[in-house]
Amino acid sequence: MPRYLVTLSLGPVQSLIEAARRTRDLWCGSWLLSESARAAARVLHQAQPGCLIFPCPEHPDEELQPQQEPGDSANIANILRAEVQLPDADAARALCEQAKQAAARRLIELGEQARRKLSVKLRDEVWQAQIGDLLEEFAAWTEIPAGADGYQQASARLGATLAARKATRDFSPAPALTTPGLPKCSLDGALETVLPKPEDWPEGHRDRRQLGLSRGEQLDALGVMKRMAGTVEQFTPYARIAADPWIRTLEAEQQQALSDLSAAYEPLVGLGLATRVRGNRGAYDALPYDAQMLYDFRLDNALAATGEDAAEPQEREALLKLRKVMRSLPESVGAPAPYAVILKADGDRMGALLQRARQTADSRAISQALHGFASSVRERVREHHGHAIYSGGDDVLALLPLPDAFACARTLAEAFATALKPVAESLGLEAAEHPTLSVGLAIGHLMEPLGALRKRAAHAEHLAKGDGEKRPRNALAIVLGIRSGGELEWRANWDDRAALAELEAFTAAYRDGQLSSRVAYDLRAIDRRLAWMREDESPSAHGMRAAEVARMLDRAQDRGGSEALKTEQRTVILTASRRQSLATLADTLILARWLSARAVADLGVRDQ
Repeated sequence: MPRYLVTLSLGPVQSLIEAARRTRDLWCGSWLLSESARAAARVLHQAQPGCLIFPCPEHPDEELQPQQEPGDSANIANILRAEVQLPDADAARALCEQAKQAAARRLIELGEQARRKLSVKLRDEVWQAQIGDLLEEFAAWTEIPAGADGYQQASARLGATLAARKATRDFSPAPALTTPGLPKCSLDGALETVLPKPEDWPEGHRDRRQLGLSRGEQLDALGVMKRMAGTVEQFTPYARIAADPWIRTLEAEQQQALSDLSAAYEPLVGLGLATRVRGNRGAYDALPYDAQMLYDFRLDNALAATGEDAAEPQEREALLKLRKVMRSLPESVGAPAPYAVILKADGDRMGALLQRARQTADSRAISQALHGFASSVRERVREHHGHAIYSGGDDVLALLPLPDAFACARTLAEAFATALKPVAESLGLEAAEHPTLSVGLAIGHLMEPLGALRKRAAHAEHLAKGDGEKRPRNALAIVLGIRSGGELEWRANWDDRAALAELEAFTAAYRDGQLSSRVAYDLRAIDRRLAWMREDESPSAHGMRAAEVARMLDRAQDRGGSEALKTEQRTVILTASRRQSLATLADTLILARWLSARAVADLGVRDQ
């Protein structure tokens, strides 16, 4: 009987994952797509056990069972591949159709589960028009020819066929609605809202808070699913990630203060002003709340709200009690830094590795290596006090606190290279061609729109991937977005030990109070002053730059301004200034300052 390679591609990623205004939208969108892919993979596995190539779970009968809510396991990627024995191409078409239908049914099922959690009546006509058309599914299949290179030929043909199928777009007309002119969904503006008329449910309705609706926000069917999948306590808000280093400091040094803070925050949950955080295997149990009200601008806004948004007497009393506790904290504690990091990573040279697969077993070995890495990501991120949103194959998306982001990025890069090394060697790839992981870190303020944060993370990942020539892949890129200013970019390849060591050393120095933020800006001033000689590489030019830097360092002090710069820090900065431009060194120092921050005072910039 002929052997066939079949593949399915599910999407669209833009609406299912990337269209998001809250971190919960990201969590649930990733899970919904993964569940659809899981259902399709299960159909392929049940048709012919052992046929799966991507994914290739160790225990498919267990791992491909539907999940009731986002869990701790690796995500199933949205592109599937299997090798099956079938009588003809029509049978391959039928199998792909069954898998596609299973994926669509799973999404509809999850939608109905989400809908049943709400007491308010949604617009049924609009819901039914949208729910069956959420998933974009493409399939391709090709017979594997006989011969030693049959699998490789079929694999290349399968990729080309799938690409051609995706390029052949067939459009079905949108169902006509009897209520035209409805507001569009606020997540991406593509489809109409399924929410009822404002007059049909008051501002204080329980379902409004359950959906996490802001004023005027509208949701389509997929938006409702994103807000209702799982339980809200599973999903760690960006604000809790940002506040975590500050909370850990309290846990270590101010146990009573942390206890008082927890006691003051708890009533806010009962009043619907805050949410509890119980996900990530208890990583945030020290203060298991969303942490929004730990920031004075959030707390003050809640107390100052007027009209329909004004706090009720009981709510106001609870907010005032929390503010009193915050203001009673020791001055040395300060306030939590309102910045965190979105990590976005992607594997390098995966195409070259996949092309070396000569047999199905080779592709399965690659798939198993990727699955092993993806399965370890959530625990590795958790060890660095972060929470992984998506981990499937060579793609990672996670939230991390500032002080832990660099170490986590390096840990993931090392783990990825280690996981893929054996299979790369078995397929005869040279060491320089082994898969690596490029990681982008996007730093942003918690009041910044999530869309802007995601865009910055995507840019950081793209920057890390490089251009293949002057800036090859296998790199770390950091993009800092300062709320009151512009963006700062920094990049270094993972094998650039000097650059990474400098960033790490400067971060530690700032953390220990051995550097002042003034040093970085003084370096920038020197760079501008000597701009006329930036391209001059003569010994005299190098000497002049070094003399200016040395003179500045002679005047520099530690963060407190009480002591001169230590010899160790002075030496590191002088050495670094000879290796790179002063502008690059200044940027490295600025980023190091931010990556060391636990509290607002650590940022060195007022009102940030």
